[in-house]
Amino acid sequence: MRAAILACAASAMALAACEDSGGEGGDTNNPVAESEERTVETPRFRISASAFSHDETLRRLYQAIDRRDLTVFAVIDHAAGAAEVDLEMPASTVVIFGSARLGTALMLAEPQLAAELPLRAAVYEDFDGSVMLAVTSMPALSRSYDALVMERARTGQIDDNLAALAEEVTGTE
Repeated sequence: MRAAILACAASAMALAACEDSGGEGGDTNNPVAESEERTVETPRFRISASAFSHDETLRRLYQAIDRRDLTVFAVIDHAAGAAEVDLEMPASTVVIFGSARLGTALMLAEPQLAAELPLRAAVYEDFDGSVMLAVTSMPALSRSYDALVMERARTGQIDDNLAALAEEVTGTE
C-alpha cells in the first residue's frame, strides 16, 4: 500500500515536471500544474520543495502558524509511528492546524467539511531525500463542495494565507 501511494505521488510530481517542457504553456486542463517556484498543485494539495531540512522546515511551519494566530490541533509523526512497529521511513510529520473562526463558518455552510478540516500540512522527505511541504489545497476543496461557491471570500483568504505560509516555510518567497 505504501509503495502504491509513493508511486502515485511520484507520478504526479513527474507529470508536473514534464508539463513545462512541453512547449507552449502546457495543458490548462491538467489538474497538476507546476509554477516557477517549484510548487506543484495536485488535485488535493499544494506541494512545495523546501530549501531546509525536515526539522528546520517543521520549525518554520510552527513559527508561521503562530505568527498568523492559527491553532495547532494535532501533530502526527509518521516516522515515529513506523518505528513503534519496527519499520523505518523517512521523516514525515503532519501538522493539523487552522482557525476555528474561519473553519466553523465553512462547516456551517457545508457540514461535510468537518471531515476535511482543520487544514493539514505535511513536512516529509521525498524519494531523493528532498524535503517537501504539502498543504491543503483550498481550490480543490472549493471544487469538491458546491456550497463553498458562496464562501469565495473566506476560501480565497485561506488560500492566499496558505500560499504565503508555504513560501515562507520553504524559503521560496
